[in-house]
Amino acid sequence: MVSHAGSVKGRLSLVESAEATTAESKPAHGLAESGDLRAVFAAHYPSIWRLLRRLGIHHAQLDDAAQEVFWVAARRFADIEPGREHAFLYGVALRVASQELKKQRAAEPIADLEAVPRVVDGGPSPEEQLQERQARQLLDSVLSAMPAELRVIFVLFELEGLEVQQIAQLQEIPLGTASSRLRRAREEFSAIAKRVKAALTARERHYR
Repeated sequence: MVSHAGSVKGRLSLVESAEATTAESKPAHGLAESGDLRAVFAAHYPSIWRLLRRLGIHHAQLDDAAQEVFWVAARRFADIEPGREHAFLYGVALRVASQELKKQRAAEPIADLEAVPRVVDGGPSPEEQLQERQARQLLDSVLSAMPAELRVIFVLFELEGLEVQQIAQLQEIPLGTASSRLRRAREEFSAIAKRVKAALTARERHYR
C-alpha cells in the first residue's frame, strides 16, 4: 500500500520546521502549543493527502501539495477556530489543488478514455473489477475525465461526505449553485462511468 505521507521522518521534519517558522513569526502565545500543530498534522494529513489525490494531483506531486497545505496551516495556526481545523484545511487544500491542476493541465495533454489503464486481465468481469485497488483505478479514471468544478463538488460530497452547505461555504458559492453543480456532477459521473465501462467491456471481449 502506498504511504499517505512519505516517510515518518519526513513528516516529523515538516512539523518541526513549520513550528520553528511559526514561532519566529508570532509571539509565544500566538501558536497555542507546538503539540497542537503536531496533533492537527497527525489527525488530518492522511485525509488531506487522499483529498488531493481524488482531486487529480499526480502522485509525484502529492506529498509536496499536502505539505503546502500544512505550511499554510502552520503560518495561520492562531487564526484557526477550535473545532474547525478540518474545514480550514479543506479550504486550503482546494486552493492548493486548483493551482497544481493548472500547472498539470499546462504541462500535458488531456487523456482520452482510450488511455484508461487496462484493469481487465482476461478473467474477472468489469463488475468484479470494481474492488480494492482496481476499483480505485477505475474511479480515478472517471474522475479525471470530469470538468474540474464538477469533480471537486462530487469528491467533496460523494467521497468525503461533506454536506452541500459545507461545500458552498468552502467554495464561497451560493447554496443553490452548489446544489446545481452537484446534480450536474452526478450526471456527468454517471455518463463517463458508462463510457468507461463500455470501453473496458469491449477491451475484455477483444482479449478473450
